[in-house]
Amino acid sequence: MEITDIETRVLRRDLDERFANAQKWIDSREYCLVRVETTDGVVGWGECWGPAAGNREMIDEYVAPRLVGRRVDDVEQVHDDLVFELRSSYHSYVPASVVSGVDIALWDAYGKSVGRSVSRLLGGRRRDEVRAYATGHFFRDVDDLAELKRIVAAEARDHVDAGFTALKQKIGLARHFPWGPDEDLELVAAVREAVGDDVALMVDANHAYDLADARRVARGLDTYDVRFFEEPVRPAVDYYADLAEGVDVALAGGECWAFRHEFERVTRETGVEYLQPDVTSAGGITSARRVATLADSANVQCVPHVFGSAVALAASLQVIAATPGDPMLEFDRTPNPIREDLAADPITNDGDSVQIRDEPGLGIEVDEDVLERFAV
Repeated sequence: MEITDIETRVLRRDLDERFANAQKWIDSREYCLVRVETTDGVVGWGECWGPAAGNREMIDEYVAPRLVGRRVDDVEQVHDDLVFELRSSYHSYVPASVVSGVDIALWDAYGKSVGRSVSRLLGGRRRDEVRAYATGHFFRDVDDLAELKRIVAAEARDHVDAGFTALKQKIGLARHFPWGPDEDLELVAAVREAVGDDVALMVDANHAYDLADARRVARGLDTYDVRFFEEPVRPAVDYYADLAEGVDVALAGGECWAFRHEFERVTRETGVEYLQPDVTSAGGITSARRVATLADSANVQCVPHVFGSAVALAASLQVIAATPGDPMLEFDRTPNPIREDLAADPITNDGDSVQIRDEPGLGIEVDEDVLERFAV
């Protein structure tokens, strides 16, 4: 089960209509996938976070030559060796997205080589299905706040009509619009009114606020029974620790943190109650599983961040299957044909529930025709 080949495949698709979070407008979906092949012909797939540029070159030109010949079932040792070598080479920078994509692909190949799902290899499955919450409710290209509230509220109602009992919406309008924290709270009020009191509601600011505005918004969210306030401030541990003092709403964060040591400091020094590692940016399945174990030991819940292709979704589900406590799945509902079509047998929801597959590896096979259709 030695690695014979590692290569990247880049996919991109322009969107029909752009949308925004607090940090940027999104007008396309782009993915850098990682393909690993072993001596017995098994192929595993992984996914990197972020733009292909940088991820692609580092994997093809730097990582691949170092890993050919390594045993695929030594995946955790490969993960740690790769982190060490990249730290030594780049000093102040460890490209976590590169480590993540390679690690996911190795776990997929390992599972397929031995005929077991990744969740089995992680120590056993705690669940066969998971409650999913609908992520969407992004900002649209409009000039009128009332129109934006109408669009977002209608989207929320559609998700509830589709069976979802939990939703997450975006706030942090000030970067793109002449509106601020007060209007953010109006947006939350519009969704709460649209879906009623029985639907769990979370909000995500994508680190839009300074401490003063974050406190102001956090106190306002109490009115709307918000389960957690995600990324209210920049992802610096000290900011979260300062914010946690004096606010009641639970804080969530983690998509911008990587590797166990960063999350360990978070659990030690802040009031974050939901840890959100992303398998494509936190260091892959290896690191996400370590964070889930850390969260359990700190008595906080691990709820992975997911906003990728079918590969990221499948990998996240395998981690969730082995995660202690009561995790939820972030289920991206924005238009995305790459996410919807890439798996030959797509992962879908049944109301607010998603089945976690127990087939070898990640539980999906990549559709080669779709790879060709969206290839860059």
